[in-house]
Amino acid sequence: MQANETTFRNMVEGTKQFQVPLYQRPYSWGRDELERLWSDLTEQVERDEDPLTSRSAGHFLGSVVLAPGSSSASTLTRWLVIDGQQRLTSLSIALAAIRDRLREVEELEEGDPSGADRINDVYLVNKYNKGPDKYRLAPTQADRSSFAAIVNGRPDAGGDDRVGFAYNFFSRKVKHYGERELLQIEEIIGHRLSLVDIQAEAGDNVFRIFESLNNTGKGLSQTDLLRNYVFMLLPDTGQEVYDEVWLPMQEELGPETLETLAWLDLVLRGDERAKQSEVYHGQKERLEKVSQVGGESALRGEVEHLWRLGQLLQRVLDPVFESDPDLAEVLERLESWGNKIYRPLALHLMVLRDQGHTDTDELIRALGYVESFLVRRMIAGVPTQGLNRIFMSSPKEIQPGGSIADSVHRYLSDPRRRWPSDRALREAVAQRNFYWSGQALQRTFVLRRLEEGFGSPEPVDFGKAKVSIEHVMPQSMTEEWYEVLRKQTDPDETEIELHGRLLHTLGNLTLTAQNSKLSNHMFERKQKIFQSSGLSMNRQIADAPSWGRPEIEARANLLADHACALWPAPAASDAQTPEEIGEDLAQQLEHALVMLAAGRWTTHRELAVLVGAKTATVSRHLHANPGIGHGDRVFPDTRAAEEAGSGHEGFVPAAALAELVGLEVDEFVERERQFHALLLENQRPVVVRATQALIDEWTAAGGDLVWGSGADTSCFLLTWDESVNADWRWAIVLYPVSGRAEVVFQHMARRPPFDDVALRRELLHKFNAVPGIDLPEDSLNRRPSFPLDVLVDDGRQRVHQVLLWFRGHCEDWLEQQM
Repeated sequence: MQANETTFRNMVEGTKQFQVPLYQRPYSWGRDELERLWSDLTEQVERDEDPLTSRSAGHFLGSVVLAPGSSSASTLTRWLVIDGQQRLTSLSIALAAIRDRLREVEELEEGDPSGADRINDVYLVNKYNKGPDKYRLAPTQADRSSFAAIVNGRPDAGGDDRVGFAYNFFSRKVKHYGERELLQIEEIIGHRLSLVDIQAEAGDNVFRIFESLNNTGKGLSQTDLLRNYVFMLLPDTGQEVYDEVWLPMQEELGPETLETLAWLDLVLRGDERAKQSEVYHGQKERLEKVSQVGGESALRGEVEHLWRLGQLLQRVLDPVFESDPDLAEVLERLESWGNKIYRPLALHLMVLRDQGHTDTDELIRALGYVESFLVRRMIAGVPTQGLNRIFMSSPKEIQPGGSIADSVHRYLSDPRRRWPSDRALREAVAQRNFYWSGQALQRTFVLRRLEEGFGSPEPVDFGKAKVSIEHVMPQSMTEEWYEVLRKQTDPDETEIELHGRLLHTLGNLTLTAQNSKLSNHMFERKQKIFQSSGLSMNRQIADAPSWGRPEIEARANLLADHACALWPAPAASDAQTPEEIGEDLAQQLEHALVMLAAGRWTTHRELAVLVGAKTATVSRHLHANPGIGHGDRVFPDTRAAEEAGSGHEGFVPAAALAELVGLEVDEFVERERQFHALLLENQRPVVVRATQALIDEWTAAGGDLVWGSGADTSCFLLTWDESVNADWRWAIVLYPVSGRAEVVFQHMARRPPFDDVALRRELLHKFNAVPGIDLPEDSLNRRPSFPLDVLVDDGRQRVHQVLLWFRGHCEDWLEQQM
């Protein structure tokens, strides 16, 4: 190989053509790369205009690796662009944009040479050649039409692909340039950008050079490398295979699906350890053997097989391509599940149908077992570890012969694969914390399918309806709600513990588009909204005379019946023992506690919320098993932790425990639940009602809330939410355990408009005008507090008026900033 430093003009001069080989990816530069190139060009312009800077200084653009191309009868010299096609293509497109703008602005007298024609003839075309030989640069096949439109100045130049984007980019950059500026940029591109021209010699393995330049995969996808290798093995028929098979497949599937396809092809061939990130190496080893045995015709057969497999995969990924509506429906459900792990088995089953080993009805039944396997495991809380191996091993295990659906059923029913039985499913529906199970879209999926199972005469179009999960008994409890639960507790639990145990179970959850209207209102108000719902499950809730423990447990039984009917049980499910289904209480507790870091602690109640059990049950279990890891970091309640010297900053609530063990949790709503539970536990009922009323009035008036972390979960009354402005303001913070409201003058002093001490003093006086509040005059840079008892009777309304005055000043300041 020979390397020489040169300029762009010197490299392209002469009757030459630079061909981008088939194995290279299409042009891929986007805005960021084009902006950097343009910045390099304009920097040189600035150097020209600076009298203190040497004009001879250039800019190194990088290297271009070339190899001799095939010769022809013409005088045209062909070079293969092994590396550097992005730079060459970008510079050529930039010169085309300059040429086209120059044709608009250059002023020529008769006989004057045209700068635009000179750019065209020197950089873009071989003036005396025709057809494909006309172009100095021949991009890869996918880009040639778009590039030719630009070089030829056709009206369709600047299409919606990457080549068209680059032309439009440079056209906008030179839109207001005059003749002098355009020629200056052309001079810089042609003579001032330095390139290293590296030329391979005859006999060098061109692909090996390319592979070594890109051996880290940097900038190239696995399918880029695979395509490059395939066409290195097709020296004689490569163009034909590319035009007739690869390019249509690439355009039909797209790069991401192609990579998934190449990986799944290995899996279906029995490589259950294949990794999508290493698919190139796996396919390279296989295709090398195919080429050695069968030559180019066998390799073409492999590419054709890949395309057919890709068409089947396309139906799995986007069921709109499947002609059978019933099969499309079950494929759509699996794809909407949100976990792609099932795809090896689904594609294998599609192949078996395509080959005539099974029919559509059998395929639908088999995929129904796959859906049931995934859904039941999620509801029962079976960990997802091992799912990848289960599905990647399935093509090897499920072979033609007999009923394919029965084979899938038997395979997934192996006790080691932990497909929950009807009994385990019913227990999970009644007891497990469903709201923290799986992913958010999977929880919605389960509730949607259960709703569809009720067979409403006017089913809801969930594709258009914007529904979310609603807790019928709310997360943020009022004193009235707790009064309902007090009558329904067992002797060994409080109403707060009963609330934590039932709150997130499936029996208390539904779907609605009316979350904001439902809020934490009492059931009688929610009942009226549910009565007008289009969902059958909501109208059934509305039929209940009240809502508490009996209704939640009864609805859980009803939903469990529907779940068992919707999602078939594993074969011989009664033979499975409870230990084989999900984590039992001991495993869940151990997993949560082992994740507790040093200095962190939790309570029996938070663990009970995590595992969906009574607090008393958790307490007895911990007492009976003193050897559980980190058991010394669990206290009966927060007061016991404080007495033992554990600080508030180390407290880990149930939501944080759930995140530690990998559950998906809405931490905001869990902190809200924690605040209201602590408020009820530590304050008099009349104070609880007054505090909750202040919070409700604040949000009704347009304020927002943020819940703090720690054992004494705080509530910040924000002036606005993040959608208005991310720079929050707040006047007070409520603390449920200590029963205090803190006025944050210290915070205000650093943020306008209350960085004005006169405004803070006026705010202090307004608070002190409320009976029971006596903030010290010298506390304008501190955080004084007053008792929540002040909110009882008319104190709440007077505090609310002070907060509205505070917000008004903050909003006036914010408006002035806009």
